[in-house]
Amino acid sequence: INILDVMTYSIPSDEKVIDAIFYVMYRHPQVRSQREMVELVSNELNRSGGNYRISGQRIRRLAIKNDMLVLSISYNESEGELPTVCPVCGGGMTSVMNSTLDGRTIEVCRRCDVCPYTIGTTKHVPGRYSFSRKRR
Repeated sequence: INILDVMTYSIPSDEKVIDAIFYVMYRHPQVRSQREMVELVSNELNRSGGNYRISGQRIRRLAIKNDMLVLSISYNESEGELPTVCPVCGGGMTSVMNSTLDGRTIEVCRRCDVCPYTIGTTKHVPGRYSFSRKRR
């Protein structure tokens, strides 16, 4: 056995990944974690004998960008600065401001311009993603 034959793999095109996500969501109306989604999409990509590898982040971002599914996010509390770039899809974050009773303006939360990620004044990072088929 040649070790190079065992270790080689391919990166699928965006079109192949989008098709695989479509078929996965058709067969599985709800996928409860990103790990499960990666496994299902990888299996779909490799059905015809290919050796494709793909990350959960790429699957998630392509699905969001192409409006293919409903993404639910559960959060874990974290420390540090509030993000200026969405940790879920890479989109920009918009500050939501509010006026206080004494006339000052404060930031209440930040909302992603692309996906459902929202963060308050306490930093929360995505802990688990779940994916649901979009109703057409």
